[in-house]
Amino acid sequence: MNRVSPPVKESSIEPDIPAGEESQMISDRLFGSTLSTSQRLRGHLAVAAGRVSRRMLRLLGRGATALPGNLALRIDPGLLRHLTADRQVFLVTGTNGKTTSVRVLCDILRAAGRTVITNPSGANLGSGLTTMLIAHTRELRKSRSGGPPPSLVFEIDEAYFAKLAADLNPQVCLVTNFFRDQLDRFGELQHTRDLIARGLAGTKATAVLCADDSLCASLGREQPERSLYFGMDTAGMQPPAEAQSQESVFCPFCQTRYDYQAIAYGHLGAFSCSGCGFARPRPDLCFQVSRSDQLSQDLILTYQDQPAEARLSVPGVHNAYNATGAVLAALAAGLPLETCLTALGQVEAAFGRMERFQAGDREVCLILVKNPVGMDRALEFVGQADDYGGMMFLLNANDPDGRDVSWIWDAAFEEYLPDGPLAVSGQRADDLALRLHYAGRPADSITVNPDAVTLFDRVLSGCPAGRCLYILPNYTAMLDLRAHFVRRYHLREFWR
Repeated sequence: MNRVSPPVKESSIEPDIPAGEESQMISDRLFGSTLSTSQRLRGHLAVAAGRVSRRMLRLLGRGATALPGNLALRIDPGLLRHLTADRQVFLVTGTNGKTTSVRVLCDILRAAGRTVITNPSGANLGSGLTTMLIAHTRELRKSRSGGPPPSLVFEIDEAYFAKLAADLNPQVCLVTNFFRDQLDRFGELQHTRDLIARGLAGTKATAVLCADDSLCASLGREQPERSLYFGMDTAGMQPPAEAQSQESVFCPFCQTRYDYQAIAYGHLGAFSCSGCGFARPRPDLCFQVSRSDQLSQDLILTYQDQPAEARLSVPGVHNAYNATGAVLAALAAGLPLETCLTALGQVEAAFGRMERFQAGDREVCLILVKNPVGMDRALEFVGQADDYGGMMFLLNANDPDGRDVSWIWDAAFEEYLPDGPLAVSGQRADDLALRLHYAGRPADSITVNPDAVTLFDRVLSGCPAGRCLYILPNYTAMLDLRAHFVRRYHLREFWR
């Protein structure tokens, strides 16, 4: 005799839906009243399928950051647009600093009492964003029925920004910077800049742009009435010199080489073009670092000509840029400066980005690197750390990393490498070991092992007690090794 199983309620599959809410499936509480009945039916079917797949993947110990959204979008290609219609949406894009900028902006919004929906795992394509929205349908339903509206804060991959911006209809778009990154994916920097310009042109959003990055600042020329700028106070920059990076040092409007009045790092600084007059715009919000160590830094933020002090609980001048951009994005949305300043002191490092944890009587610090400027900033930071106990590099060449690893030859290893032995792992460990050798390191001072965990154990055992082992991986190498750390040291999963 065949036994018929009772139907499974959605609340038993995904616990964040209250019992009884299944009866509201065909309603306006999730999608509003502008969609037809057939559109709402398709949307709810897509959400249900995505939620079930997400729950199943989580039970299997998977991150479930993209596949559920991909499945839902196959059922309803317009789902992302329908779920975000008439909501407060912030988008963050650029080559470096997206994940940290999102983290800071979310902390500011929460400090202001807002409910925040975001993609903390860095799953920044349409499928990843849809997955996050599917996971938060309870909050989305409440806001449609008179509850407090959530703020949606999404990190967006540069290559997909134009399409996603059109679907998401953001109120504020934060563009962090343009550094050479994954050439085999995006081509030249000008192409990446043009992709983002196309996305901004298709929205009515306020663009929050880095004044010190010439390509980023150039976006504001196309929408001057909807652009705000952040940057470093020139008093904190280096004296006039040739830009350290040879990227983005030519004017995109007339191709004349820029003159620099001051340099922050790389090609960031106070620039001007003698050919057409394009120059660094005056920042609406600027920062100066008054104190820094390997754990935090003190900033002086100047807004509307009024300086204010704040402590940022993550180190590095690049993170000062990230935080300042996030603060200006919050200000653009009407949040008070005092709330922003308070939140900066509570920020935690995003996964793999200056992330520290205890390993017995030693510390470990993960610093994601993926291009020459990022490597230079990481090496300079480590070289100044007073708790340095060793260094390990990991270099992969998977699609998310970019197959082309020739960028390592543009990093300034000769200038920034600390003294002492080095360890190298990853798919392209031999390439990086060769680069380190050409930077002046004897071959016998470089340990190469394709097994990252075995190499980590060896290097950690050589790290003095009370010191920190600094690990500099690129993206997929960081995810792989961090998964081991989650199990071994009980770190949070990257999607949480």
